[in-house]
Amino acid sequence: MPSPSPTGTINILAADTATRCCTVALCRAAEGEPSAPVSVGAETLLDGQRLHAERLIAVVDSVLAGAGVTLEEVHLLAVSIGPGSFTGLRIGAAAFQGLALARRLPLVAVPTLDALARLAGPGAGMVVPMLDARMGEVFAAAYRRTGGLPGKITGDLVAPVGEILGKIPADCGPCVFLGDGADRYEGELRAQMPSAVILPSPGNTPRASLVAAEAWRLYHAGIDTSPASAVPVYLRLSQAEAAREARLGHDAGNG
Repeated sequence: MPSPSPTGTINILAADTATRCCTVALCRAAEGEPSAPVSVGAETLLDGQRLHAERLIAVVDSVLAGAGVTLEEVHLLAVSIGPGSFTGLRIGAAAFQGLALARRLPLVAVPTLDALARLAGPGAGMVVPMLDARMGEVFAAAYRRTGGLPGKITGDLVAPVGEILGKIPADCGPCVFLGDGADRYEGELRAQMPSAVILPSPGNTPRASLVAAEAWRLYHAGIDTSPASAVPVYLRLSQAEAAREARLGHDAGNG
């Protein structure tokens, strides 16, 4: 990592492109204080706008300008790696891999649901971030809160809401759901778990500042920070890949 600023500040440039809400942030952390919260210098959220590589870089430039920081003053990069949108994840990973290689910066790959779970804050019980995966399914994971950061008790999953709820312990205590998947399936969640707490929109969407905060923790935990580590996590085949697999299976059956 490049040397921190004279004040000991580490500048973290982060992006989350896993959903239709593309978000980029420049955050600041204190050198040598991995448990201290990061502060937000500037953050932009683009909701529902078509993402492409050129637009993402333009947003990065805008956020850096808003924070009064140049790319040369960035010390650490962070990008969410999914699960989420195939196109968004590919664009985000490729763009930040390019920045890491060009600037010789460490790049932290952050699981999208781990960052989103931070939105629930401290407390007791469970946190279940859910992202709409379409086709009647959500991307989700379950986390147990014991006062500090949520601890993950399942892997990342893609399944119908009912199957996700089956992974939650019966004695879990209060259960908080958040994300656009929780929004879409709120009725089903409340029908199957009347005590569910569902964080309302728009405050339950992924944010790059959450990615930066999780990246700062992971960086101090010794995670691999090479650009090659930022490999998107899809959990399932894209529609094009699924169609190809189906064709191959059909051809093999007729062979």
